[in-house]
Amino acid sequence: METLVLPIRLQNVALTADYRRLFQQRTVDLLPITSDILDRAARLRATVPGLKIPDAIHVAIALLRGCTLFVTNDTGFRRVPSLPFVILDDVLAGL
Repeated sequence: METLVLPIRLQNVALTADYRRLFQQRTVDLLPITSDILDRAARLRATVPGLKIPDAIHVAIALLRGCTLFVTNDTGFRRVPSLPFVILDDVLAGL
């Protein structure tokens, strides 16, 4: 959902279509949002200052599924303890 917001807002039809195709790939797993995920997301929101609901859901899923690396460009994830993450811009700057 979040990846589509900006392309839709900008009326970027090509990028919107690219994201939709990406999510239809067999290698992409779309997971249901369960009560366990919502519970973990609520606990994260209660303990991590400034963490927004969609981000808390992403983190909860990553932690519950044993994510080994969370790739993002959102520096706000630095506030989340125990999340193995990398900031994509930092990686690209080091190339």
